[in-house]
Amino acid sequence: MVIAVIGLLSSIVLVSMQNVRAQARDAVRKQDLKQLETALLKYAAQNDQFPGERWCDSSIGSNDTGCPVNPAGNNWLATSQIWQNLVGSGIMARLPLDPTNNTTYYYYYEPCCNQDCGGGRSCAGKGCCEYNISSSRLETTGSSYTLWGRWD
Repeated sequence: MVIAVIGLLSSIVLVSMQNVRAQARDAVRKQDLKQLETALLKYAAQNDQFPGERWCDSSIGSNDTGCPVNPAGNNWLATSQIWQNLVGSGIMARLPLDPTNNTTYYYYYEPCCNQDCGGGRSCAGKGCCEYNISSSRLETTGSSYTLWGRWD
């Protein structure tokens, strides 16, 4: 009987710990995106625009066809413009990786460059004047988490 009660209590504790771990990973995701946002704003202050991109620049790689990328190196590519402009210029020591960093949970960067950005906003002739930096999904909500910015 005692063993059964201990087993039941252990399973309850393990289930609640999984939720706490998911919440902690989501907190890291939000903090990582805030650090990227700060770096993007610093870059824009120095260059009057945000970094460009290929088609998809993400923490699981970059490619010319879209996100998610099939993770080759499971990291931002050093050839991507966000890496070159933030890490290569010394604004950041490294680009953050999602705590899980796979095809379900990853970060990605999307700028709006020299085009209609929607909502009556345009970057035509302005280089890259808007960006979205996102976590593909939060574990606790199942939805993405996005920070948006504009430089005029």
